[in-house]
Amino acid sequence: MNNFLQNLELRANRTMKASPFTALFLSLLFLLGSVSGWTQTAPEEETFSRGIFSLGIEAGYDQPLFSTPYQELRYRGNRYLGIDADIRLPANFGLRLGYANIVTNPRILIPDVIFFDTLPSPTIKQSLQLNRQYVGFGPSYTIDLGSPRFTLLVAPTAGYSWLSGGDALVESTQPTNDLLTETLLLNTGFEAGVWSGKIDLELNYYLTDNLSLGLGFYYLRHFGVPFDQNLDLNGVGAVTIAHGENGFVHTPNPYTLSADPPMIVPIERDKPKCLDLASAGVNVSLRYTFGSVPKEEGCDVCACPNDQHRVVVTVIDEPTQQIIPGADVAIKDIAGNIVATGTTNSFGVADFGQIAHGNYTVSGLVYEVETTVATLMDEEFRPGAVIQKQVFYNDLRFILRGRTVQKGPQTPEPNVIVSLTNERTGGVQQDNSDGRGEFVFRLEPNSDYKVVGKKENKLSDIERASTMGLVRSTTLFVDLELGVENFDCGRGTILDIKYPFDEAVLTPESRFELDRLVHYLLDHPQARVELSSHTDSRGSDSYNFDLSDRRARSAVDYIISKGVPARRIIAQGYGESRLLNRCADGVPCSEAEHRLNRRTEAKLLCN
Repeated sequence: MNNFLQNLELRANRTMKASPFTALFLSLLFLLGSVSGWTQTAPEEETFSRGIFSLGIEAGYDQPLFSTPYQELRYRGNRYLGIDADIRLPANFGLRLGYANIVTNPRILIPDVIFFDTLPSPTIKQSLQLNRQYVGFGPSYTIDLGSPRFTLLVAPTAGYSWLSGGDALVESTQPTNDLLTETLLLNTGFEAGVWSGKIDLELNYYLTDNLSLGLGFYYLRHFGVPFDQNLDLNGVGAVTIAHGENGFVHTPNPYTLSADPPMIVPIERDKPKCLDLASAGVNVSLRYTFGSVPKEEGCDVCACPNDQHRVVVTVIDEPTQQIIPGADVAIKDIAGNIVATGTTNSFGVADFGQIAHGNYTVSGLVYEVETTVATLMDEEFRPGAVIQKQVFYNDLRFILRGRTVQKGPQTPEPNVIVSLTNERTGGVQQDNSDGRGEFVFRLEPNSDYKVVGKKENKLSDIERASTMGLVRSTTLFVDLELGVENFDCGRGTILDIKYPFDEAVLTPESRFELDRLVHYLLDHPQARVELSSHTDSRGSDSYNFDLSDRRARSAVDYIISKGVPARRIIAQGYGESRLLNRCADGVPCSEAEHRLNRRTEAKLLCN
């Protein structure tokens, strides 16, 4: 076993090997030579707003996705360090050369004390970190996220890895003889160079044109990694053993040694055992971009080429300073003619890529309310520049963003006339929901509102909206969903009306539900409705009929009190004569099944 300990010490001293650094140095020379050659042959008119060569450093955490075939040894995550060199090519493509150094720790799960013939015996644990070094080369692609400061980079690379370490040794002395030791766990680790692949996903934020901070995610896989096979065992001599030698019986703690010696399994040298090792991780990066940056000087109008330029407009709510998606943006020339229009994306940005030299005004429209106006001057059109403008929405009212949906499937319901009533002033606004069921209103501060919809053969919910307690400096939008349901001829619609036991008195909640029907009848002067009440089968037929009749009349009386003519609303009590399920007299049913039969229905009469 002394030979094994010497082997562990030797590996600890050589975890950082010359091979990956030599490969990285030669690859960097090749990459830098490629940059030099490409920049010399690139056409002079090709310009980039941020150089063509960048160098980044990364630090993060790596989580291994591999383990051992037994539960007494696991690998756990540790640090990740990396260096990347990138060339930027036209059309957002590029090349990447990357180096990564990753440390993985073996974790031994055998307890500190085991038992041998009922006698305690301490364990001696030794392990060596697994060090992985990767050098890879491959293409990259940069995605524009709508803001010039944010980019998303995808970079798959292929290359070579060097793996060293990962060994673990656990021994125990016999309680009756300290000179005799038992090997409990022998894990020979890895010592190999293999082909590997890696994919990086990086979100970068540019502090300046040259310096950026990034958040990255990656997946790394080493293909066909052979286990280390050669090891000298004390008293046995040089043998070839199976990776992950395990010399004890799997029993619950405390562990008890097996009476058999460790199993030594020969491996044929021409048929080494191999497997793929994979890991994933997250890192932060700092990147510096070298190369040419556009000059800041302006140019004379006549001397400038009549090319197209990119103008990025951000619409911002002035009180809250939040961006506004879905705003309309227009660019007009000095004569007031519209030369370009657009709509802000989820980042509040409208991107115009075809604007010629000239003088313009930029303005926005947020749900039919104008923003401030920004000016765009000819001298801002510098070669390669991305021109950024901001316009501000400063209306101090809140914006109600609503959506009409069909109750049940929750699908958008278009073409609903939505009314908004200010309960303090009585003022009414109306809007039609569009093809996506969306509608918009503006709300005054410290006000309560009622929202209801109108559409043929649709019964609308009544919703409440309020700005009481809201502060405009922190809140812009109030969101609301308005449900509607089918209300057709001859088909009953169940209303959510509840009565006290054995009574026909309406509760406040029931009156609010009946207001839905009141609104429909007032909005449709020719409509006639039957309002019916139903009971379950418990109780006598005559009692149930009388109770349902009283409840139906109570609901109808309330509707008439709201201004609906009595000739347009009919009260009908059906008792237990129209059950919705099997729960007739004498049939045992649950309370939930009986509850289904106790209901109030409204039915549109079309004859």
